[in-house]
Amino acid sequence: MTQQEDASSPRALSRDDWIAAARKMLIEKGISGIRLRSLSESLNATTGAFYWQYRKLEDLLEDVRQDWARANSDPFTHAIEAAGPDGMRQYLAYVRVLVLDGTVDPRYDNAIRDWAHSSPRTAEILREIEIKRIDQLTSVFKAMGFKDKAAIIRARVTYFHQTGYNAMQIKETQEERLRNLPYYAEVLTDSTVMHRLPTPDDVRNFLLSGGFPDPDGEKS
Repeated sequence: MTQQEDASSPRALSRDDWIAAARKMLIEKGISGIRLRSLSESLNATTGAFYWQYRKLEDLLEDVRQDWARANSDPFTHAIEAAGPDGMRQYLAYVRVLVLDGTVDPRYDNAIRDWAHSSPRTAEILREIEIKRIDQLTSVFKAMGFKDKAAIIRARVTYFHQTGYNAMQIKETQEERLRNLPYYAEVLTDSTVMHRLPTPDDVRNFLLSGGFPDPDGEKS
C-alpha cells in the first residue's frame, strides 16, 4: 500500500487532521486559500479521503470556526477558574495565558477576523466569543471590587487592547512585553504591586507563581 493510499484510508485521517490542515491554511493563506484539492495535497491524501469524514467543505469550515472558538476562550477560562476567587489572581492568570503560555495563537485570531468580513456565520461565532470573553473579564474586574460600569469598561479596554495588539502585529519581544506589564496592570487594575518587580524575569516568575506568595498578598 502506498503512502497516499494509506493516508486516504478512513482510519488513517481523522476530522482533527482535516481541521489542523484547514487551520494552517487559513492562517497562512486566508479563507480563499482553503480548497479541497490543496487540503488533500497537504495531507498527502486523495480528495476522496475527505468524504470519509465530511459531506461538504462547509462542514469542515464550521468545525474550524468551533476549533477557533475553543482555542480562543478555553485557555483563559481554565486559567481564571484555577486562580480561585481573588480578582487580582484571576487577572494575573489571564495575563499569563496571553503572554507566557503560548496556547493562544494571535495569527489564528487575525485570520478568523479577516474571514468574518465575508462570512456572516464566522462573524456570528466571532461575536459570540467576544461577548463571552468580555463578560469573563468583567467578572474578573468585579472580583477585584470594581462596580458595574467600571468593571465593564476595564474589561472592554483589556480585550480591545489584546485584539488591537494582535491586529497591528506589533513586533515586541517577550522581555519587552514583560517589562511593560506593570504599567498596563496599574492602568487596568489600579494596582502598583508589579512595580516592585525590577526585571522581566521577576515579572515572569511572579506570573508563573500566580502572584502574591505571602498570605496577605499585597495588592496596592
